[in-house]
Amino acid sequence: MKPKSLLVPGIAGLLLSGCQLESGPVAQTLAYVGTQASGPGEGVVAIRLDAANGSLKSLGVMAQVDKPTWVLADPAHRRMFAVSEVGNDGKSDGAVFAFSYDQETGMLRANGQGASGGGGPTHLALSAAGETLFVANYGTGQVAAISVGNDGRLATAPTSIAAHSGTGPNRRQKGPHAHGVTLDPSGRYLLSPDLGADRVFVYRVQPGPRQLEPADAPFVQLPAGSGPRHIVFAPDGRLAFLMAEITGMIFSYGWEPGKGKLTELSRKPLDNAGYSGPPSGSELAVSRDGRFLYAGNRAADRIQVYAIARSGALALVQSIDCGGKVPWGFALSGSGKWLVVANQGSGNLASFAVNRSSGRLKATGNRLELGKPTSVSFTDRCKDLP
Repeated sequence: MKPKSLLVPGIAGLLLSGCQLESGPVAQTLAYVGTQASGPGEGVVAIRLDAANGSLKSLGVMAQVDKPTWVLADPAHRRMFAVSEVGNDGKSDGAVFAFSYDQETGMLRANGQGASGGGGPTHLALSAAGETLFVANYGTGQVAAISVGNDGRLATAPTSIAAHSGTGPNRRQKGPHAHGVTLDPSGRYLLSPDLGADRVFVYRVQPGPRQLEPADAPFVQLPAGSGPRHIVFAPDGRLAFLMAEITGMIFSYGWEPGKGKLTELSRKPLDNAGYSGPPSGSELAVSRDGRFLYAGNRAADRIQVYAIARSGALALVQSIDCGGKVPWGFALSGSGKWLVVANQGSGNLASFAVNRSSGRLKATGNRLELGKPTSVSFTDRCKDLP
């Protein structure tokens, strides 16, 4: 059974009110996996998660896309979007692809492709009604809005493009690198962490053709060399959490939706004081009830669980082996009962059972070998409810 309202992709942990099964648990859940694979026969992979034991099964490559590093499912309309992360050299633009999917078979039907509005597209977000797709272009430092038709077809060119500016002291920060796009719960603001500029840019999303305009406070500046990657909101919209990739720091912010303003509340390093190597943070997700934050630590090959205080402060609950090497991305299943990690370095997916009372993860031991996986997106947000 579908949710009564669309969960906005890119905003982890929105509430599942009204999300119930019609009759009993459903055995399997469909998801799509993005990869860094390139060449003939490579692309977006469909998988099944067994909701009884967390086992994983590949259904095969469903769409041949060059380097589809980020995939995003729209359960309300049975659509799926993928980037083609080419153009990180700044010499060419990337592309975004749109598909309709079959819930039973995982097959994808092409709904067209469009220019991403820059080079190296790396992240996507979708408006609540599913009519606008937002893309972050890492290679050239732009974000763009792309229209999606009622039939699911993607416009060939963006309706709006906004260019970032700024640099940082790290060798990877010679120019702007838009790494993420996230809509706030109201859908009126788009936030874009920029790894190269050490800023989170904030845009007001104008209705109609979805033009992007700088907010009154157009960006939040981070400490030099932070390298912000992704930002997620808590379900109630009061708090937001930002992963700084280069320093491995998680920032907690208060969010004022009336002003489109972030205010820093606290910060927490991924690594303990005794760690001496280079940090590397990756993904974030918030539990469906807003009590726990999940964070990927690529330097230590671990997934870390934090309890979220009302003040936004984070307390470490658990640090667990990711089931492979270099946890690039991960996703919670619709009910939050399962977490699936894309381990890019070891070329595998790994599944974990989630204790929704304590937030803790338990490794199932289930793995699926897959070349350079980087992102996971579930299609049905309710099918694995107990």
